Amino acid sequence: MADKTERAYDRSNPPRTDRAVAMIAYWRRSPRQILRIATLLAIAVISPAVTGCTTNPATGKQEFTPLMSPEREKQVGAEEHPKVLQEFGGVYDEPKIGAYVASIGGMLSANSELPDLNFRFTVLDSEIVNAFALPGGYIYVTRGLVALANSEAELASVLAHEIGHVTGRHTAQRYNQAVGLSLGGAILGAAIGNQIASDLISQGTQLYLLGYSRGQEYEADQLGIRYLVRTGYDPYAEADFLQSLENYAALEAHLSGQKNGQNSEFFSTHPQTAKRAREAVDAARASGISIESRPRLRDRFLEQIDGMVFGGSPEHGFIRGQTFAHPKLRFQFTVPQGLRLINKPDAVYAKGQSDTQVKFDMAKLSPSTPVLRYLTDEWGQSLRLTDAATITVNGMEAATGAANV
Repeated sequence: MADKTERAYDRSNPPRTDRAVAMIAYWRRSPRQILRIATLLAIAVISPAVTGCTTNPATGKQEFTPLMSPEREKQVGAEEHPKVLQEFGGVYDEPKIGAYVASIGGMLSANSELPDLNFRFTVLDSEIVNAFALPGGYIYVTRGLVALANSEAELASVLAHEIGHVTGRHTAQRYNQAVGLSLGGAILGAAIGNQIASDLISQGTQLYLLGYSRGQEYEADQLGIRYLVRTGYDPYAEADFLQSLENYAALEAHLSGQKNGQNSEFFSTHPQTAKRAREAVDAARASGISIESRPRLRDRFLEQIDGMVFGGSPEHGFIRGQTFAHPKLRFQFTVPQGLRLINKPDAVYAKGQSDTQVKFDMAKLSPSTPVLRYLTDEWGQSLRLTDAATITVNGMEAATGAANV
């Protein structure tokens, strides 16, 4: 048997099996090098998947999205579509309006840089004003947003904007950046030997995924105006709809006693509209189309949406003053003056001008589980409830408790 050769440990050139240990030890000694080395490691991990940059036909920019290909985008959209329907109350059950929105979207997408992509347009049964897109061509508008539009051209501007997010491949860009941040966080956390770096990076990733960047929103505006012009719509309609959104946010803020747009679902994922509206006007002018030279198709729009449910619906419950009623489930409740009711798919909320908030949600309770046990051990497990007790409400068993949140 050959003799085993031993050699002194050389930190500058450790054996292969020891290099990871040596590197971590070095990082602990040199914290200023952590970010640079973590970035290099992230690039090293990703590099096997890199096939080179590609040029986006919509933006003309060089793209580097090795972790989400166009085919993967289609797969993600198909996987997430059922979840969106569940979260936002399902498809609005009015085929005429759904077909109308799909026809507008179809014309716009045919004039995009991805005419062969199978775009899918869905009207969600939600009074909340919102619109968004999933990768792979899944476009959503709520009936609340449709009701806020004043013409077909304004509705088309929303659909064109969301198509711009798809053709701009903004989700793929966000995903690649998010994975890079998560990878960097994991490497930093392991190297430093504590959770601080990983937590910071993780928080940044979550914030990034909450919505598109302002740059991406503005880019989608520009692409949307391009598609409006190509399809024959008035490109100035986008700026007008953005102004309607601004007015709506101001009304919501006034009613709830909050800052402008603070409670708006739309503004939680879209930047403020004032600057966007100004840039939309500039882009419309740059198209060479003069103001009011193209019809807004307001009459056709109003005819198509005639009879559409506005506000709450019997299917999902509705609000009348201080009372929330759900005809299908056969219950209602009233909150004190000073609280504003908000009906969302996951729960009904009542918010006051201070930090007061009431949440009314639902859950399936096993017949063998006492109501009090469910309240303390399941629903309120993380709240550390005090004064928990069983009570009776209108002849029905109930439970109550208090907690500081």
